Amino acid sequence: MKFLSFIFLLISLNVFSQQQMTLSVKVENHISEQFYLQTGDEMGIVTIDSSRVKAFGILLFKWEGKPNLYRLSDGKGHFIDFRMIRPNLSFEIKGNFAENEFVFDQEDKNNQVQYYLSEFDYYQAEAERLAQMYRSANLTDQKEVEKTYKDLQKENENLIKDLWSRRANDWSLQLALTNADRLQDLDQKIKLRPFIDQFFEYFDFADSIVVGSPCFYDKLERFFDSKQMKALIQSKESKEIESAIQQVFWLSEVNKHAQECLVNYLLNRFPFKTDPKLYEEVVKTYKLANSCEYVLASKSMRDRVENDKSFTKGAKVPDFILSNCLNINLESFSKVNSDLTLLIVWSAHCEESLDLLIRINDLYHSYQEKGLEVVAFSIDHNIMDWGNFVEENNYTWINACDKAGLKSEFAKAYNIVSTPNMFLISADQKLVSKPLTFFQLKTDIKHFLD
Repeated sequence: MKFLSFIFLLISLNVFSQQQMTLSVKVENHISEQFYLQTGDEMGIVTIDSSRVKAFGILLFKWEGKPNLYRLSDGKGHFIDFRMIRPNLSFEIKGNFAENEFVFDQEDKNNQVQYYLSEFDYYQAEAERLAQMYRSANLTDQKEVEKTYKDLQKENENLIKDLWSRRANDWSLQLALTNADRLQDLDQKIKLRPFIDQFFEYFDFADSIVVGSPCFYDKLERFFDSKQMKALIQSKESKEIESAIQQVFWLSEVNKHAQECLVNYLLNRFPFKTDPKLYEEVVKTYKLANSCEYVLASKSMRDRVENDKSFTKGAKVPDFILSNCLNINLESFSKVNSDLTLLIVWSAHCEESLDLLIRINDLYHSYQEKGLEVVAFSIDHNIMDWGNFVEENNYTWINACDKAGLKSEFAKAYNIVSTPNMFLISADQKLVSKPLTFFQLKTDIKHFLD
């Protein structure tokens, strides 16, 4: 009975999580101008709606959503991030939107966020002013400017440290800290670890409030758009780039959702066509952090990794025997009849695989009637344990298992070196995509079948 009550609660929460949301903004100095309401998903910043300021100075948005972090943008690079803890919110923009004069109700903690953001803006502006003075000053004056700059750095860091120490139960401080960057040194030289600390030492990837929000992606954008990171990428220093990517992933490893958002963002920002080496480094790092690796001869491992790079969209996929298939009428993969087939390679000993199977199960039931089939191909060695596991979890898709594991012809043909692995395959046996995350899988299936 408790279990059924729990399931009912989950269903109820899912049904009622979306509600009518309303945002009203008084913005008298921008009559007829268009503004955009934005939020974040697992890929990046998305626009919910756009609206123009009415003749009487009111900007109004109504949408189906839930209390969350949102962003109001003018489309010209100016924006405000805020949190709605109730379905309705009103605030005022005094003067010009670009000047960040935002006024919320007196008890609204969004006011506190704006106060600290203005403090951070002050320190950044002073840092830029002193940097310009430093570059144009003589040697004697440079020393004085450098002393003033170090004092400014210390003041800025003390403020950030104070907010960091008090952030645990205060979402306004957590939101403010997403905009808090340490001031870089005057010489602006690339020192990788301190450079990453400059952006992320006081940014908590484990904070569920900000993960996947517009300010989360804005933080990443500032880091990868910085002069230092741009110079590093352009320099083709593969070891330094590898180290930078690995460190950012390491910082986010405590939150699986954060890592999925991070990898989706990076693969979208640095596509294979324009940045193949960086793209491959991101894929490799994510797989290392979110898959179960297996021991294979180093040459075999290298060969499969290299071969996988040429296994791209549109390629004809190799056919293979569906060993120990529980669907007795199916002998090989080419006999699967569907508009779109998800081939997932997994192992019962891999937690990442098991987590993915649970999430795919719901997706399968939603898209099965639209033409999706799932072939879950296990590389477990113990056939009996595998069969019991599939039966216990009531996986109704096509289940097969090759106990030869990584030594199987299938593993060689599909360049399998770890689990889980996903392949989306069309009816004519061509590769549609190789989704890395569940969000990418959902997006690709929706694009193909909806």
